[in-house]
Formats: sequence, structure tokens, C-alpha cells
Amino acid sequence: MTRTRSLLLATLIVCSTIVGAAGPALAQTTDTATPTPTTTDGGPVGYEFSGGERALIVDTSAIDSGVDIEVEFRTMEGPGSPTVLARQTHNTANIQGDKLVLWNEGAYDTVNVTVTGATGGEPKFDAKSGVASNTLGSHTSIGSTGGDTDTLCTARDQLDELLSNVENLDCSPQPGTTTVNTTGTDAQQTKLDIYQSAQNSKAASENYHTSLDNNLQGARTQALILGKNAYIRALNNGSSKAAAKAEAKSAIDEFYASKQRNLISEWNRQLANYEYIEGVEDNESGISSTQQYPAMANTGQYVGITERSTASTTLTLENGDSANCQVYQVEVFDDGCSSCSDSQTYQFQIDSGERQYLSPTGQDSQSGDWTTDISGVEVKGDSSTSTAKSIDFVRYAAQWSEIKSQSTSAKSEMDTLAENTYSAYQQGEINNSDLVDPYVLANQQSPGDDFQGWAAAQLTLLGTNSPNNFDQIGSFNVTTGDGTQYEGVLFSQENPASGQFENGTTYNTTNIGGTQYVVTSDRIVELDGTFTIDRITTTSGETTENATIQKTVYKTTNVTELKQQYEDLAYRRAQIEAREKAMKQSAGGGLLGGGSVSPVVALAVIGTLLAIVVLQN
Repeated sequence: MTRTRSLLLATLIVCSTIVGAAGPALAQTTDTATPTPTTTDGGPVGYEFSGGERALIVDTSAIDSGVDIEVEFRTMEGPGSPTVLARQTHNTANIQGDKLVLWNEGAYDTVNVTVTGATGGEPKFDAKSGVASNTLGSHTSIGSTGGDTDTLCTARDQLDELLSNVENLDCSPQPGTTTVNTTGTDAQQTKLDIYQSAQNSKAASENYHTSLDNNLQGARTQALILGKNAYIRALNNGSSKAAAKAEAKSAIDEFYASKQRNLISEWNRQLANYEYIEGVEDNESGISSTQQYPAMANTGQYVGITERSTASTTLTLENGDSANCQVYQVEVFDDGCSSCSDSQTYQFQIDSGERQYLSPTGQDSQSGDWTTDISGVEVKGDSSTSTAKSIDFVRYAAQWSEIKSQSTSAKSEMDTLAENTYSAYQQGEINNSDLVDPYVLANQQSPGDDFQGWAAAQLTLLGTNSPNNFDQIGSFNVTTGDGTQYEGVLFSQENPASGQFENGTTYNTTNIGGTQYVVTSDRIVELDGTFTIDRITTTSGETTENATIQKTVYKTTNVTELKQQYEDLAYRRAQIEAREKAMKQSAGGGLLGGGSVSPVVALAVIGTLLAIVVLQN
């Protein structure tokens, strides 16, 4: 190892210590009093949080284990007045640390919570400020407000969700939008209301699935980061190879298990709405029991449908935890054979996808008349409306499969990493000081006033690349297709076809791989459609004609590659330090210039920019 490289790595370790020393000051908490129980056993328990605390906590330790409770958070300060922030059902046996936490992030001054279904004891309530998900202790997250009250899913909200591994409520279906008002309405109107309820459920689910699809595109990189990070920490703690691999795989399992929980929650929400509509059908006169029915295709003329209902099952998540999951049941029979007793009940779980019913009567000559493909649930409106496919079994199954596939692949890479690096580590080929953990830096900072540094760090963690000559780039002036102008730093996963971004050139995001962002002084701007680069400046304010994005793909399969990545780490860190110094001297704009930048943020940006070189696959 060269002396320069040793100094750089040693400096990074010292910086970790400095930032760590600041940690406790950020972790001071403010607690609220626990209310006196106000209801009978099993009835609703309400409480009002006030003061705009960061973490709103429902303590379920006094409630019987194995009980399903419904928890609803609402506020009068949102656009809905009231706005239901979250409504979820949890089994107390599966609540980690006996704590359900809504991350208010200071967004709402007053939030009301109602807990229904508690038996054996009453819930308690608490609120804390100055804590983070990784410092609160074991808990189950309800979700996060993202720190704002607009309930809009922005690029920043999506990044927060991906990197914090906490569901952002702005990017999730809004509760309370699927009820049917049957008071004083005739059957025809009730049919329309049922249809609208299904449409609302469908729209909310489509938003969720789209958000999850986007999330999964970057999830594997994030999982590998977490796994390799855990492996490095285990090595530094003197763990055996088997223990280090186990730590890495456990981190990956926890990451994907949270995604499975959220997907199950959405599936259960949709089936709960299905049951609700079934109840409306049963209780309202003039409403057919077939308003809601299986979504069938390639259906023969002799296929009959009888019972439709829901049941419950338990699924095992990637980390070994159990989760209650609803099941859709449908009984199919061959109504072309009056003497046959051939009905069959199909159960559709979250991972079932499309299934085909084939009559067992053996009438092969017309077998197509006794078959059907079932892929979801549809709802009919009146004669003037089309059907709405409110639940899509295929999409749930595809996402469930993708989560499991990514988890398996990431854990396999941890085996390869350990087999090819552990012996070298034991033999001293990889020094302990080389295996730094720069993610400590990123985890101990938040947006705050230094938004630009925070945003750049988050984008880098997602695998979005920065300009190659980063130590010389000052800023990009960018004009979008609608004439909006931005000044900041351009991040992109790939270069345009020409191999570089040039002054005075218009680009279209559809022709460039990945996503393009401009990080300004106060926000992340995701570019969409055409945009023009008006000017690129250096750290000294001079115009430069072009900039090339450094697109790198790193694999960690042997000692040589791992050591090379740490050499790249040292080089990249030197680059960024040089840029930071130049920007401060010139007092210009750009990523780290334009005034005072806190040491925590500066170090976090450096650490995360470098860490992606080491940890990203």
C-alpha cells in the first residue's frame, strides 16, 4: 500500500470517529406521556399526538399475543381534512419489539391514532424526536410521511423510501377511498358505487405496484451494499467465515422481508375491499351476487362458478418471520356434465399468478369448453360501464417472485465474496484498515439545511454516476423542455450515445440509459423528456465544453478485484476532496460550494461517493 493511500484511508477512519462522536447529540429524545386507557376490552382506543415529534409509537406489549389489531393514523392538517395517513392491520405476534411506529418526521403537529381489536390489555403511546430507524431499537414501521404534508409522491420521497427501507406513505395507496355509500340510494346507484369503489382500489393498487417496480430496479444494488457492509463489519469484529457470511445474508434477508411485508399488506388491503363489496352485495336488495367475480379468459361455455370467499394463511418471509396473508377462493365446476361431481376449489395466494381450470371429466374432444384461465378479480358496473379488474393476481405474483429471485441472487454473491476473500483477509493480504465502513457517514446525516450534499449522497447510493472529472466540475446549467432552468450537478447512470454531455446540446431522456437528475441547492430534479445543457462550468467558474459520466460496473469475486476497488476508493476520495477545496476557494456554486458546509455532510458525501465504488455490483 502506498503512503498516500494509507493516509487517505486513515483520514477516512478518523473522520468516521469524528462523525460518530456527533451521533449522541443527534439522538436526544423527547417523550410524551402515556394516556390512561379509555375503553373496554377489544374496543377502540384513541390518542392524540401533538408537538410534531419525529416518531409516533404505539406500544402493544400489554395486548394479547396473536391478536389482529387495526391501527389508523389521521390528521386534520393534510389536504383531506381529515387525511387518513395509514390504516393497517397487524398481528401482535409479528410486531417487532412490540412497537408500531409511524415516522411523522415533524410533518404534522397533531396526529390522532385509533387502535381497534386489542384484548388482554390496552396499547400505550409514546413519541420521540431525534431518533432514526436504526437507533430506535426493534420495531415495525407503519411508514413515513417523508417530512411533508402534501401527500404527493415526489422523486425525493421515492429515494427516501428506497434508502431508508421504510415505506413512504406519500407513495402508497391512500386509505379510506374505497367505501360505498348506500344510504338513500337505489340498486342502480349502488352498482355504480360498487364499481367506483373497485376503480379506486384498482387505481391505488396500480400506484403501489408502479412504485414497487421502480423500487425493485435499484433494490438489488442496495441489498448488495447492505450485505457487503455486514460482511466487512463481521470481518473487522473477528468473525469466522461462516459467521461473516451469515451476517451478510441476514442483512439481505431483512431488506427483502420488509418488501414482502409491504406487498402482503397491499394484497390484504385489496382482499379486504373485496370482502367489503361482497358484504354490500349480500346486504343490499336488487344487487346481484355476481357484481364481483373472477377475471377469466379463454373460457369455455360449460364452465361454472359457485362459491367465492377469502381465507387466511401464513407465509414465511425471507428472514424467517411469519406473516398473515389473505387467500382468495373460488369454486369452479363443469356445468356441461350434470352427472359429474367435479367441482374444484382454487386458492389464490399472493404468489399464485394465473391458474388454469381444466375439467376432470375427460371429455377431450371438446376440452376447450371445460377450461378457463383465472387471473384476478373483476367488478361490473351498470350497462354503460366496462368491467374493472380490481385485483391482478399476475402482477402480485411477478413482484413476489422478483423479490425472492433478487434475494437468492444477492445471497449467492455473498457466498462468492466470502469464499474468495476470507482466506486472504486472514493471511493479511487485505489490511483491517482497508475495510472501512463509509456508510456510517451517510447514515448519520439527514437532509437538513445541507440538502444538496445529502441528495448527492443518496443518488450515489442508488448507483447513479457522477461526472468523471468530478474534482474539476463546478455546475451544469440545464433547461428543460418547458423552459424551466436549473443549476446544479448532473447525475446519470449512463452517457448519451456520443459518449459525453456537451454544451449547447439538447438530449432526450428516453435515449439515455437509466435516470437523469440535476441536484440543485434545494431539491432533486428528475429530468423527463428533452433537456438542454446550456453551460458547464469548472470549479473556478470557467466554461468547459463537455463532461463524461463515469459509468463503472464492479464485481467482487476475488482478492485482486477487492483490493483494486479499495485503490479506486482512495483515488476517488482524493478527487472529491480536491473538488471540495477548489469550490470553497472559489466561493462558487455547485455541490459543495457556496458557503459553509457542515463537516458531517461533506464527509458523508465523500464517504458515500466512494463507498459505491467498493460496494456496488
